[in-house]
Amino acid sequence: MKRVSLVGTVHEEMGFANISALLAILEPIKPEVLFLEAPSEASGDYLNDTGKKLEATAVRRYRELHHVDLVPVDLPIPDAELFQFIRDNKYLFKTIERRSPEYCRLVDEYSQEVRAHGFAYLNSERCSTHWSKVREAALSAIEELAYPRLTELYERWIGTNELREKRMMKSIEDYCRKTTFSNGVFLVGAAHRQSLIDKSREQRGADSSTIQWDFPGFLEAPKEPTT
Repeated sequence: MKRVSLVGTVHEEMGFANISALLAILEPIKPEVLFLEAPSEASGDYLNDTGKKLEATAVRRYRELHHVDLVPVDLPIPDAELFQFIRDNKYLFKTIERRSPEYCRLVDEYSQEVRAHGFAYLNSERCSTHWSKVREAALSAIEELAYPRLTELYERWIGTNELREKRMMKSIEDYCRKTTFSNGVFLVGAAHRQSLIDKSREQRGADSSTIQWDFPGFLEAPKEPTT
């Protein structure tokens, strides 16, 4: 059975969530495979084209010292739809920000925690709980506004993420069935982390699962703040 560590990340450096810290996670694991949040048809230095500068630089530096296979596993968005998808999402979340001070507060608090605690926070239950609160605040704002177009965009955003996560998990499972290796790492935005954990537990219940998932095992979780 292959061991795959799921490492929640951010795509730009933020305080202690930086390139050196990500390399410090990869080095002791020594993954032979890196599964990456990028379209599955991508190749070469694709990470440089996805806006994920933290991961791109850390992966490049890791590859300078170690042989590792890069496996992009995300669902592609057709080029013809990408611009509209990005524009719609900007409109969606800018509208939520204008409506909900609570949403803005939670997003700011998340950024502060990431800067202060880095990957230990990003891969903790506290982070998962915080993202749940962010989504609850977003949904509350949408319900208060009661704009059909906004509701449609939010449901599409949720649905797209669900499809992406299912595709990523299936791509990893398929690769593990066909390829021999011992240790892998899945680098993915921390907002997806809890949903992917839940999906991995569903896989674990199936006799066909070939993956031993590792979530917090590679990090010491951040301590609860004292009052």
